[in-house]
Amino acid sequence: MFAKRNFIENNVDEIYAWIGRNLLEEKTAKTKGFLQRINPNLKLPSLLSFLVFSLLTHDIVVIGIIYMLSCFLAFISGINLFYFLRRVWVFIPLFTIIIVIPAVFVTPGVVLIKLGIFTITSQGLWAAVFLISRVATAISFSTLIILTTEWYKLLSSLRTLGVPDFIILIMMLCYRYVFVLLGLFSKFLFARRSRLIKEAPWKDNLRFMAQTSGMLFIRSIKLADDVYIAMKSRGFNGDSSANSPAPLAARDYLWAAFVFVVIGVLVWKG
Repeated sequence: MFAKRNFIENNVDEIYAWIGRNLLEEKTAKTKGFLQRINPNLKLPSLLSFLVFSLLTHDIVVIGIIYMLSCFLAFISGINLFYFLRRVWVFIPLFTIIIVIPAVFVTPGVVLIKLGIFTITSQGLWAAVFLISRVATAISFSTLIILTTEWYKLLSSLRTLGVPDFIILIMMLCYRYVFVLLGLFSKFLFARRSRLIKEAPWKDNLRFMAQTSGMLFIRSIKLADDVYIAMKSRGFNGDSSANSPAPLAARDYLWAAFVFVVIGVLVWKG
């Protein structure tokens, strides 16, 4: 019978499970939804343009329009709206509540509610809503990019933003082999747990984590050398250029025209 799982093992297993779920999400990117059919070299800068515009505008109506557009694009791309909204609105409180709550109380203005020594002003409440709206819209479009684009295509499309090829190659290799190392780490934990009949002292757990981390570091260096030798034996000469991007189709030109018109209207509006 396995020993009781400790704090370190629980966290490592949860991280590994979370990454595994993210790998499964690539299935969404392989479906035949609307955004999945758009050329990644055009889709990435176009969706980023909406994201950047939502961060620059000072009109809450414009932000609302852009956010509704993100939800509509998610719907026609075959993404479950409940899952899409949950990813956005679960993330927001964790990283904005520390900023939003003080703004509600310390921003001077017309008092709406008075709670002892604390006062909620209309200006502070409006600033909080504005900040949350911006964050939600930005996360929505970044989520759309991730859920509708296969990882290697997403990395290849970074060339349209001027990212050097060697950086893209490093990111591709890191993305691929980080899961190999995490899988190896999980096997180490399982092997150790299977040999315990009771929970080990916390000092032993820390010692095991240190030893395992060092072993993984050595393994990663050896793995990097083996991969490089394998690449050299197959003719790699330092040129990390990927295959030529697919030519733009008619739907890509229509999408580009749509983005241009929407951005133009939003600029005129806000």
